[in-house]
Amino acid sequence: MVPFLYKIAEVFYRQYGAELYTHTFVFPNRRAGIFFQKYLAEIAGKPVFSPTVMTIQELFALLSPYQPADKIQLLVMLYGHFVKVSHSEESFDEFLYWGEMLLNDFSDVDKHLVDARQLFRNIRDLRSLETDKSYLTDKQIEAIRRFWTNFMPVENNKTKQHFLETWEVLLELYTAFRAELHEKQYAYEGMIFREVAERAKAKETLTPEFTDIVFVGLNALTPAETALLDYLKNTGAADFYWDYDFPMIRDEQNKASLWVKDNLRRFPSRFDVKDREEKPKTTIEVIGIPSGVGQAKQVTRILSDLIRTKEISDPDEAIDTAIILPDENLLLPVLYSIPEEIGKINVTMGYGLSHSSVSSLTEHIADLQRNVRTTNGGPGFYYRFVLSILNHPLIDLSAKKEAEALKKHILDNNRIVVPVSELQTCSLFRLIFAPVVRQEQVADYLKDILTEVYNSLIGEKHGENATPNDTRPIDLEREFIVQYYKSVTRLQDTLQGVKELAVDTYFRLLKRLAQGLNVAFSGEPLSGLQIMGVLETRVLDFENLILLSMNEGVYPLKKPVNSFIPFTLRKGFGLPTYEYQDSIYAYHFYRMISRAKRVYMLYDSRAEEMQTGEVSRYFYQLKYLYNDFFDIRERVMTYDVSAPQVSPVSVAKTPAVIQKLEAFREGGDRYLSASSVNNYINCPLQFYFTTIENLSEETEVQESVESDVFGTIFHKLMEVIYNRYKGKTVTPDILTTLAKDDAYLTRLIEQAFAEYYFKQKENPQSLQGQIYLIGEILRSYVKQTLKTDQQFTPFDYIDSEHRFKRTYRVNDGLSVNFKGSIDRIDRVGDRYRVIDYKSGKGEVNFKDVQQLFDASKANRPYQILQVLLYSYFYLQERGGISLSPAIYYLRSIFGDLSPDVTQNKQLMTDLSLVMEEFLPLLNHCLEEMFDPSIPFSQTRNEMHCRWCPFRDVCGK
Repeated sequence: MVPFLYKIAEVFYRQYGAELYTHTFVFPNRRAGIFFQKYLAEIAGKPVFSPTVMTIQELFALLSPYQPADKIQLLVMLYGHFVKVSHSEESFDEFLYWGEMLLNDFSDVDKHLVDARQLFRNIRDLRSLETDKSYLTDKQIEAIRRFWTNFMPVENNKTKQHFLETWEVLLELYTAFRAELHEKQYAYEGMIFREVAERAKAKETLTPEFTDIVFVGLNALTPAETALLDYLKNTGAADFYWDYDFPMIRDEQNKASLWVKDNLRRFPSRFDVKDREEKPKTTIEVIGIPSGVGQAKQVTRILSDLIRTKEISDPDEAIDTAIILPDENLLLPVLYSIPEEIGKINVTMGYGLSHSSVSSLTEHIADLQRNVRTTNGGPGFYYRFVLSILNHPLIDLSAKKEAEALKKHILDNNRIVVPVSELQTCSLFRLIFAPVVRQEQVADYLKDILTEVYNSLIGEKHGENATPNDTRPIDLEREFIVQYYKSVTRLQDTLQGVKELAVDTYFRLLKRLAQGLNVAFSGEPLSGLQIMGVLETRVLDFENLILLSMNEGVYPLKKPVNSFIPFTLRKGFGLPTYEYQDSIYAYHFYRMISRAKRVYMLYDSRAEEMQTGEVSRYFYQLKYLYNDFFDIRERVMTYDVSAPQVSPVSVAKTPAVIQKLEAFREGGDRYLSASSVNNYINCPLQFYFTTIENLSEETEVQESVESDVFGTIFHKLMEVIYNRYKGKTVTPDILTTLAKDDAYLTRLIEQAFAEYYFKQKENPQSLQGQIYLIGEILRSYVKQTLKTDQQFTPFDYIDSEHRFKRTYRVNDGLSVNFKGSIDRIDRVGDRYRVIDYKSGKGEVNFKDVQQLFDASKANRPYQILQVLLYSYFYLQERGGISLSPAIYYLRSIFGDLSPDVTQNKQLMTDLSLVMEEFLPLLNHCLEEMFDPSIPFSQTRNEMHCRWCPFRDVCGK
């Protein structure tokens, strides 16, 4: 394979030799110029002066008196004129989207030398448009008439009225905007092109600093470019070379041929550079892979095979092999998938700054600053945005210990709004968690943060435990930070004259700026494996090509043209449409593969959501129209993702597990509880996770009052209310007075919320919003509980939250530690009551004791088992008393049901009768729990799995 640029270099060196430096070569991109100079050096075989090399854009800029303006600067200027011309009250933030669209439209109008007055003429004034059509072709006139016909008939249409109002100001806006740019000697790209083209058409002297100009590898010329090339051709200063030497590109049925005939006729070449040798068939292998990252992994296999078969003769200098990425998001997966044998890699495409870690950190910071709140009279930040920053990878690298401590503080204290004073625990956090109120502060605020993070990464790179492989990601992050810092500085300079810009708008502008920037990877461009985007392949040839993301809609890209100018008008005035983009993509594809020996086309075969899993149309064109020129092979890779049958999960009582169980025996330091016994009955495996291993769900900040907190607060309220009467007799008058004392209840509720919800025990505060409503619900439950208690008055109040720790003897070889907390104990007459509060609802009646231990029952009355166990241990303390258990279900407390537990509707007055049947079943349960031969297995009743936090662990 002889590359096209090599043939150009060969022909010109043969003609001009050492005098070639007097020529100027113009290419579509810089990369082509670098490769041209490489080939020229190889052909010369000795040092020679290089000719001047530039891009077509650089040539126009050189011939124009204008300086290219910054995009943000252009948008600010355009917005100023828009407000003046339209008298709109639209904010700069709202204008941004339309502003970018207008800039693109104005640039298209200028590059294509469209008469802006005719294009933007008031639609009502049709007659004046009809009078002058001399500059339009018949097809263009027909397209424009079709637009007027479709647009005008319907009256009183709001959408068309808004369109009309916008169009009425476009000409004035375009004229005023260009006038200011001209006065300041700045311009957008289209304006530069138009200025040069109009002087060329007027045959003015453009006075280039060179005379022999060679245009190489151009294709889709705009009218402005055509005008300049015509001018230079007529002066005898230019020569032209087109990379059209392929049947597919010359095929008039192929969209790639759109400009071929016209360019060859209008701008002929001085020398013949056609390849006379017959080219062997190109091998094309099309591989469907159901994953984006899977494509990157397939690159590893392809490169390894090419190295093994010597198709890549020198892996350290694999310059004849290129990986093409239509989707830049696959760049990093591909970089991590390059085999170790490949010595050098040259990335000639940029990585989007908006995909970097520093960009996502800035977005989290923007969310933080948009949601500054007030707490306890000072500024604070919503915890979710704080946690997003603390969990960010860059923060993890820069201040890991401080971030972990801060996260623990937020969770432990349930901080929904975190005060600034609690966040500023280190220098980095003092910078980040500082409220920004004015747009002028944002740039310095961000630059200080970026500087601090950058310096932290330098310390991480040179730390004691750092190794070269570990520091490569850090080097990338530092480069991204540097580029982002430059973007912030650039935006700061651009917005110096802008007033009344919101902080949120500033962050939106910065995000838009980052979306349009790529971070260029440094490397040696003339050696190593080449990784590039589609546009970087222009005029370059490689023997081995690996194209990823060859899906329809990705390559060619399916992207609508965002424009104020409707399609029919764009077509009528010769402006680019989607057909124009299709032709460009088709040319790049066919030119790219035509000289290659081997082409690998990888595509994502998944069909899900908006993704069809369809291979690009170009493959079907190759397969059915041009198969004589290619050896085409197809295959689809699949992954076996069928889920194996889930085996039952159980934990054997190994010596290590037995050792942990021993801690619950007499003399150990751990205790069983009524809840843990219920857990074991429901699911032994869940008991193992929660009680033996102490595993639990990850703690989260509670924005609302969950059931556990609700129950805890109710328990606290009842404890404080009744503790005043400990050891005393409670009468109906006392309960009535308590229920009516709303001020007292409010104070208690606020104190309980401060302790258990806000985690600020010393700082009770008035409840507001949703928390206030929950407080009122608690108030109603307390009052209803007091009302329920009146039916038992007078009664003696014995104790609240009565805690016990006892050893329970199961059999001669097993005694177990138990502990618990009894919510309330009182005495009605001669009968003691052990009372348990439950925030839900349930049963107070049971048929037989066996029912309490039967895990197969969907609605096993586990609450009764718990209160019976409490009653038994209290009876062991007091002995010789008449005792009956009771359960206060808050959700049922407004009914007429008694809270006393009954068996077959009979009140239990002698607990010892129930215990005769209860204790043997309890003993059996505990013996099984400690039996080394019985593993902790899954429950058979899947009703117990519905809310189990370990459901994913055991596969239920």
